[in-house]
Amino acid sequence: MKLILFFLLFLSISCWMQGVDVSTWDDYIDWGTASQYVHFAIIRAGYGFGHIDDQYENNYRNAKANGVKVGAYWYSYASSASDAVQEANYMVQALAGKQFEWPIYYDIEEQSIFNAGITNDIANAFCQVLEANKYYCGIYSSTSAFDTYFDDYVKNRYTIWLAHWDVDVPSYQGQYDVWQTGSGNIPGIGADTDVDRGYLDFEPVMKQYGLNGY
Repeated sequence: MKLILFFLLFLSISCWMQGVDVSTWDDYIDWGTASQYVHFAIIRAGYGFGHIDDQYENNYRNAKANGVKVGAYWYSYASSASDAVQEANYMVQALAGKQFEWPIYYDIEEQSIFNAGITNDIANAFCQVLEANKYYCGIYSSTSAFDTYFDDYVKNRYTIWLAHWDVDVPSYQGQYDVWQTGSGNIPGIGADTDVDRGYLDFEPVMKQYGLNGY
């Protein structure tokens, strides 16, 4: 599926879509205003063992109502592959009954995960559960983490949402489909929020293949 997206929907590096990623830390968002400035939003659904983000439902409902394309992510605190499966099952519950035009991401950035040497195991475990439930799954982490802790299979198998702040071009040499460039002030969002560039139009594939609730 990733290759289908790459060949059919790739946008040039000079042609990208503005996005944000948001959570309860952004407080209540005026999506009517924000929708004039962003094409997509990746919304935190939750973290760890079943903790749902306080603003998840509001952000999903109001972003969609104002025409913003949405994806979602789950922040990992897993200490084993079995933990990652549990987190994935919580994510599936949180996604039920909703439709997402952008991927579902597993946010792996805790140093304890990297130190334990389980990065690839939990990435595969989480994404396999999501894919079994017909969700298009990706991985979020930083350039340094992808370069150091992730093997080529994971980086090539799943769509990558790359964090590399305050640079003109990321140093990451692999393919990434979303780039978190840093923080910015988006009208309608009360404080500086994480801003992203998207290089793939995921929505047609979600609808064509019946993924992410479609």
